[in-house]
Amino acid sequence: MRFRSTPIGILAGVLFTCLLALGVLYGIALSHRSRARAFLYDFSRLKLGESTFADAHRLAQDYQGVPWDVSTENISCTFQKCAFAFKFENIPLNYVPFIHHAEFVADVAVKDGIIVGRQLEYERNTRSNYYFRYLVFDDTHHVDELYDWYGTWRLSVDERGIAHELQIRLGSLSSEALRNRAYSIDLSCLARLYDCSAPSDFYPPGTPYAGPPHQGQVPDGQ
Repeated sequence: MRFRSTPIGILAGVLFTCLLALGVLYGIALSHRSRARAFLYDFSRLKLGESTFADAHRLAQDYQGVPWDVSTENISCTFQKCAFAFKFENIPLNYVPFIHHAEFVADVAVKDGIIVGRQLEYERNTRSNYYFRYLVFDDTHHVDELYDWYGTWRLSVDERGIAHELQIRLGSLSSEALRNRAYSIDLSCLARLYDCSAPSDFYPPGTPYAGPPHQGQVPDGQ
């Protein structure tokens, strides 16, 4: 008996193909997220002022970090000066309609063979009230007289008092508990099909992202 296509059969075939493609994209995004979480664990275990150029270079090899901001003449990292950049995105899942681009980027700075700084940024790119950006600046350059630089900063605050950008600034005077909290993001939005529309999806638990409807440093935030 010859197979005859019907509108319902065609629709079912198209739906199956779409679901199969979505499953493939989701699987790839899951892999990217797993690597990003593994990187964050290793990244957060670095000890500023103690970990070495070899530690940074090993991290770059394991997670495809690339040298940047080294020299205009030579971008190769050296023992004396080096910076490695890392990037993880929810690609190719973000090609699906209504799934916004999310990314997690980080860098590690080395001077005279010792890791002296690191930064991370985790954000969801969308031109709406669901845009959130989380940043951590962690370095050894700030000493006692620059203590005001430390702390939590609520920026891009909306009328509800919700900060759409949250900055955590750490240094040699920051406590280990505060540093651990700053790195306690779970990166779930790098492989999520829906949602990721709340600040709690991007900011670590316990961080003061809500407050008065104005921006600035959070009192006693450090």
